[in-house]
Amino acid sequence: MTVGTDIIVLAAAKAKPGKEAELERAWREVAAPTRAQPGCVQFSLLRSTEDRAIFVGFERWESEEDHQTHLQGAHMQKLMGRMAELLAEPLTVVAYEVLDD
Repeated sequence: MTVGTDIIVLAAAKAKPGKEAELERAWREVAAPTRAQPGCVQFSLLRSTEDRAIFVGFERWESEEDHQTHLQGAHMQKLMGRMAELLAEPLTVVAYEVLDD
C-alpha cells in the first residue's frame, strides 16, 4: 500500500439513556461482517472513558470506494435502521486521509 491511499473513518454515536448496552450490541453485530469485507484494514469499536454512552467505530479502509461499498452492505443497512431508536443525537462520521504511517 502506498502511504496516503488509506482512509480512516471515525463514526461517533451517543446512546439514549438506558440504550447503551443495546447500542454496543448492535455495533458488535456489525464488527465481524465489516472486518471480512474487501478493503477493510481495521475495524475497532471504542467506548469513551468519560461518557459510557459514547461509542466510536474506528475504521481503516484501503480506499474511499471500499468504505462506500461497506456502507451499502446488509449489515450496515440494518444497523442504520436501528440508530433512530438508539441514538441521543445524530451519528457523526468523519473520514481522514492517512498522511504518515
